[in-house]
Amino acid sequence: MDKAFTLDFGVPLLRWDFGRREKRFFIYGCMDGQIAHCANTGSMMGLQDAKGVWVTPYPADSGRKLLFGAEMLEMPDGTLVGINTQLPNKLAKGAILAGMVPELEGDIRTEVKLDAATRFDLKVGETWVEVKNVTLAEGDVALFPDAKTERGAKHLRELQKIAENGGKAMQLYMVQRADCMMVKPADHVDAVYGAALRSAISAGVQVVALGCTLTEQGIRVDRRLLVVV
Repeated sequence: MDKAFTLDFGVPLLRWDFGRREKRFFIYGCMDGQIAHCANTGSMMGLQDAKGVWVTPYPADSGRKLLFGAEMLEMPDGTLVGINTQLPNKLAKGAILAGMVPELEGDIRTEVKLDAATRFDLKVGETWVEVKNVTLAEGDVALFPDAKTERGAKHLRELQKIAENGGKAMQLYMVQRADCMMVKPADHVDAVYGAALRSAISAGVQVVALGCTLTEQGIRVDRRLLVVV
């Protein structure tokens, strides 16, 4: 696929030797004072053996309690994995605007309410879109989720209802690592989610996966991945 979208980090990242993750929201480097905010509430399964963490430095007058934000983990084989869950929606929007998802046409709205209890990440034209960040992998297969997610299953059930009622709905996976060729549901992690995904597909929900290549400069969405259920 020739079409692509690149999101630049905007500032030079710093690399620390990876120490540990604590209380979900903190990543420590191996040297004193190296503490970064981790914008990822997932388990980050499979990433505990990272050898490095790449962080964004924030200005001292930014008002932030922590002056570093974790963007990527560097695995032992050198693979970079994007762990900032604030970015997938931006990546998805950029990829859609770049024409990487021709199934989606029309104006893009973000954080759109379906009803009082349900909100989806995007609505593109008349299509409701939920975006998920994928970091877990086994070999060249990306897997989602990396922890049990009732919220994720609920979104799929709501997408299925939309499709069953004649509407348009899509589950969009953003795989923030370059070493994967396909995406599968992680049934061994959450069988309920896997069943909900298959049911949604049977009802007409579209499922698309996009792969990313990460560097020190930014994240490039550069390919579509096969979805196998």
